[in-house]
Amino acid sequence: MPLQLTDAKKKSLAALVKTHHEQHISRFPFAKYTIEPLEIWKKQFTDPAAIEAHTLRSALSWSCGKWQQQSIPYPYKKLHLTVISHWKNFVEQYKFELSSVIAYWTDLLGTGECAFNTVAFLAHLLCPDQVELTDTRRIKGMNDLLTEVELSDECLELEDVAASVEKYCDFYHQLLPKTQSILGDQASVKLGRFLFAYGYRDVLSKIAENSPNQPEPIITALDWETASSQRFNLNLITERANADRLFACLLLALDKQSEMPEEMTIQDIMNLIPLGSGGISNPGSYNYAFIAMLGKQKGRDYFLFDEPAMAESFTQQANQSTRDMSFHKKNVDIVVKINPRYCID
Repeated sequence: MPLQLTDAKKKSLAALVKTHHEQHISRFPFAKYTIEPLEIWKKQFTDPAAIEAHTLRSALSWSCGKWQQQSIPYPYKKLHLTVISHWKNFVEQYKFELSSVIAYWTDLLGTGECAFNTVAFLAHLLCPDQVELTDTRRIKGMNDLLTEVELSDECLELEDVAASVEKYCDFYHQLLPKTQSILGDQASVKLGRFLFAYGYRDVLSKIAENSPNQPEPIITALDWETASSQRFNLNLITERANADRLFACLLLALDKQSEMPEEMTIQDIMNLIPLGSGGISNPGSYNYAFIAMLGKQKGRDYFLFDEPAMAESFTQQANQSTRDMSFHKKNVDIVVKINPRYCID
């Protein structure tokens, strides 16, 4: 049965979003669910027969928050292996119809939260014009909002994947116009993020208690061929490892500021290029890159330290296989300057 929201209920829901969105969107794990690869995958999945196993594996790992990581929870890993092993058979039977997509994968993967999320994500990749990004956390966020406006009878039980996806998308599309003035740019993305964070708020609030909220990356993707800066000469960055990618992202982030700071603390730099910057979403890769960026490994000379010995300390950490991956976090108050040779006069 289609979801029926009166204008009054839509306004009440929008008021709740307005009250809570800043708190909860700030807790959304941006680095785990970056937009850029998802947009690329949606274009690639318009030709399912051309999708290779590594693309499937990457996309599915993104869907459970483990993109660029190996530590995928076993229930998801098992489902992902099933999808990969049956993809060729699916393509041979494939019809570009939402009902067929959901029916095929539901019959194969079964029920349960992990299966629901996997099927719903495949439906989004294969039918993005019909299906919004849907998962159990977003649906819980929707259910909680509906309960708060006394519409608990409209809440979903997740028993029928097709019906649940359809009803969630209906809710999303009815609420979006009422929240665009609240959420501003990229309202369509931000509403989905809000619903995710709102449905997952108990867990995210506990994470926030133990660590500060992770800022959203300013530079989420980097193309060396097209990247340009008004203040810095990016062509002088000759290496192309993650450390160099982070430094380029830092310069591009600084380029967006109205004034260029004469000096920065390491904490300032971490705020400008948090996890997820330049598409680096694996915490281990990010931490190593950050440490290497601050050192002189491979002739890097990106920063001038008020305490020159610290540059050597970062270099030593980068060169050690048993490095302290939190070394930069333990030195957040150290002051540095961008090497003037990278600045455009």
